[in-house]
Amino acid sequence: MNIYPLAHLVSIARQHCPFYRRLYHDLPSDYQLEDLPIADFAAVMAAVQDDPAALFATTTPSGMFYTTSGTTGKPKATLFGRDEWRTANRLLAETHWKNGLLADNDIILNLSEPGSASYLAVNRVADAFPGRCAEIPLGCDHDFETLIGHYQHFGANVITGMNSTFLGLAHRLLKVSGPDHSIKRLLGGGENLIGSQLSLLREAFPNAVLYPFLYGTTETGLAAYSRQPTEDNAYIPFHPLCKIEIVDPLNRQVITETGVSGTLLVTSFIRQQTPAIRLDTGDQAQWLDPPERVDARFSLLGRRAANGFTVAGERIDSATVQAIAATMALSLPLLMLQLRLTGTNERPTLEFLLSLFRLTPTVGQAEQVLFAALKAIAPQLLSAQHRGAISLITIQTVDFAYFENATKRKTRFIADLRRTDLAL
Repeated sequence: MNIYPLAHLVSIARQHCPFYRRLYHDLPSDYQLEDLPIADFAAVMAAVQDDPAALFATTTPSGMFYTTSGTTGKPKATLFGRDEWRTANRLLAETHWKNGLLADNDIILNLSEPGSASYLAVNRVADAFPGRCAEIPLGCDHDFETLIGHYQHFGANVITGMNSTFLGLAHRLLKVSGPDHSIKRLLGGGENLIGSQLSLLREAFPNAVLYPFLYGTTETGLAAYSRQPTEDNAYIPFHPLCKIEIVDPLNRQVITETGVSGTLLVTSFIRQQTPAIRLDTGDQAQWLDPPERVDARFSLLGRRAANGFTVAGERIDSATVQAIAATMALSLPLLMLQLRLTGTNERPTLEFLLSLFRLTPTVGQAEQVLFAALKAIAPQLLSAQHRGAISLITIQTVDFAYFENATKRKTRFIADLRRTDLAL
């Protein structure tokens, strides 16, 4: 296992990596980690989308190239070196064994996106697991009834994948066969659950506990893990592989208090071919325990930089819709909320599609809750409707089956279907 000192990684990044060469152009010779400039999320995204190799520090790659699906912007590319890939997944396998997230004789259904780093990581962790286990490497791209038939035939008791995929699987399972008591653990992640989504999972898998499989990003690689009996949104930094920092988004000072939201930074001590040094992940987080504790936990609070759309001169993004959904979930058992932008750019219509858990409200009830949430979260949209810049704001309740296929990837909270060729 190769874990490199900070000075070695900075030297490599400074000499061979175009992005860090610019970032460290006037770096003094004497520094500590907190003295280093932050690799800002927006700057990193701009760099890698202009030049996919902007973070690479090698011209003779050895390992695995990986490109994301681009749910938070254009697809990003990274390079996992062979040694770091083996090291990270072997340590994760040992950590999951020690902490009880994987156990002897587990049969693991791998529902990650085929070909993704997550899919390959699950495959590698199962292969490197110190005990005895088996993997069903199906991925998420089959229809849910096929997935259910396969995993029940082979007796899976653990399912890995994105939280959103678990929701689609749970919904279809309840439709076709009822709850499955054989599933003991759901090892997920990708995005936080909202509203009554956990209730849906508990009804479909009454004996299962949800844990994060890992925390990491395309740029940083493996950064944190989970263990029993943590919640579904609690992570422990993976020492000594990396260093996690949470910093104030304005003054960039390190936050050491619990419960204070900030920007999540990762420094990886195993990534040489694509260095990650004080790299801003784009995630918001908070410490759940004092960070000086060896096993200090943090939780994720959502993406700081999400896809955005201009509507009647106002900018909204996925975080806006998630905040509206969270507010509505205080009054309704919400499973999913999506905003569909229709009409034209000049006269858009905002159509909210709402799915609820075990409840069908009247249109009037749904509208009342929606407009109260808009008033609290996005009053500018109501103002735009009042002045005629937005044609209409409506809400429609739909069965969760409407979203089922979309759950096989990260949730897209906004669908832009506006016409550009016609005026209303």
